[in-house]
Formats: sequence, structure tokens, C-alpha cells
Amino acid sequence: MVVAEEFIKCCTTSLEGNFGQLSHEIINKILIKKNITNDSKLNDLTNFIDLIEKNISVFSGKHKAAEICNSIRAKAIPQSVGMNEEEKTVDMALSPELDKEIRTFLATHSLPNEADISDYTKYLTMKYGGNTRALEKDIVEKVKQHVRECIMKNILSGEISKFLERYPQPEKSDVDDFIKYMGLLKLTLDENLIRDELEKERLYRKFHEPTAASEKSELSDFITYVKSNNDKESVGKLMQTQGLSYLIKDEKGVSDESLTEFMGIVTPSESDMKDALEGMGLKHLIKGKK
Repeated sequence: MVVAEEFIKCCTTSLEGNFGQLSHEIINKILIKKNITNDSKLNDLTNFIDLIEKNISVFSGKHKAAEICNSIRAKAIPQSVGMNEEEKTVDMALSPELDKEIRTFLATHSLPNEADISDYTKYLTMKYGGNTRALEKDIVEKVKQHVRECIMKNILSGEISKFLERYPQPEKSDVDDFIKYMGLLKLTLDENLIRDELEKERLYRKFHEPTAASEKSELSDFITYVKSNNDKESVGKLMQTQGLSYLIKDEKGVSDESLTEFMGIVTPSESDMKDALEGMGLKHLIKGKK
């Protein structure tokens, strides 16, 4: 149950440091549009704070308003609904704010190591509050999913380039065969996404001059290393020394099975691929085979 009085008091107090007595006027103005009672839901509290952010951005600017209201979200909501630290972390783990924070983090860290994740977790805990260990576990899972998706898209991009070099204007049957081939690579990407990316690159090549290779990222360098070495022991040691073991770690820890599964995504067995392609009648997709 929401304690409306506590929520309003916390919102007002949080604003007073920046707006003084004007804080009461801001809160009262918003209460006219959206009243908060003890029967209000968490969504009502979130919407109320969103209105605060919209109103104060006129005085403080969007960046400062977001900073102030992030603080309010961290303090006012848990306090007014009596959340404990664990419940607060769960709520934060599901929040759009956390997803936005992680997307921002991953935009500048294509392949974060465990130290990066640990430090960023501490930063988010200081900003939003909550249990650091529980929050870090959630962030690791989100980062792991993001990195794996990026690896798959990186591989897809390379395969599309090789495919279009051989078939600049592919027929429908060629595209269908390519989709089957992507399935063999164990890329758990939506078929429509693959088709869209293929067509996008085909059209780009048709109307633009070839561009210079883009600057390599940590992720692309890592993929290149795994492909060129293709040795589980050396890859496992590299991931351990570079703090990337979280990518192949589950509740039981790092296992040979999880490493094998991970490497199967990055660099599938050429012999297995060849046999599978021949079995599907797709010999023409085998490298060097006419």
C-alpha cells in the first residue's frame, strides 16, 4: 500500500534544495492534474515524478531535471511503499531507467570486462540505491545477452558481405538458401531481421561506392582472435585474463560445456558445416566449392 503523505513529502523535500519555497507550488500544481492517494499504484507514482521532471525542466534544463528526478525515484518510491532493499532492486531491475542506463553504458563499452561491470554497478547503486550484488547479477545477464547479440550481428554482417560478393543480385532462391545457412550457424536472430539486413546492404552497394573498413572495436578484435585460434584452452585463458569469463559462466560457474557452446556461435565447425550444407543440397554455399 502506498503512503501518499510520505511520497509527497519526499518529493517536496527533494525539490527544496534546488527550488526552495517554489517546490510546494510545483507539487501542488501537479497534484491538481494527478492526485496521489493511499490507493495509488506504483505506476501512478512513476507518472507523478515524470510530471515533476517535465515541469522543472523549464527552470533547470532537461539534464538537471532528469538528475533531480532520478534521485526522487530512488528515494520517494521505495520509502512510500515500504520496499526493502531486495524489493527495491527488483523494481529497479525492471525499470526503463535501468535499461536506458545499460544501453548508454554498452554504447561506449562493446565488450565490457568484469571490472567495468562491477564499477558501473557501484555507480548505479550510488545513483539509485538498492542491493549491489543483486543489481550486478541482473546487469551481468543484460550485458551477456547484449554481447552475444552483437557477436551474432557481427558474424551476420560478415556473412552478408561474403554472400553479396558472390551474388551481387541474388535471386529469391539464393536468399532462401542464405537464410538456411544462417540457421546452421546457430545465430538466434529473427529471419525477418536477416532478410532486412541483407537487402539493406544490397541496396547500399548498388547506390554507393565501397567504403573504407570501419574502425575495429574490442568486440570485433575478440571475434577475430577466437576465429583465428579456434582452441578452447587458449580462448578460455584469454577470457579469464581479460575478465570476460562472465560470458560463459552460469550459476555453477564456468564449464567446458559452456565454453564449447560459446565458441560454437563464434566459429562453428567447418567440417560439420560442410556436411550439413551438402546434406541440405547447398553445396554452392561451401567456400571454394562451385
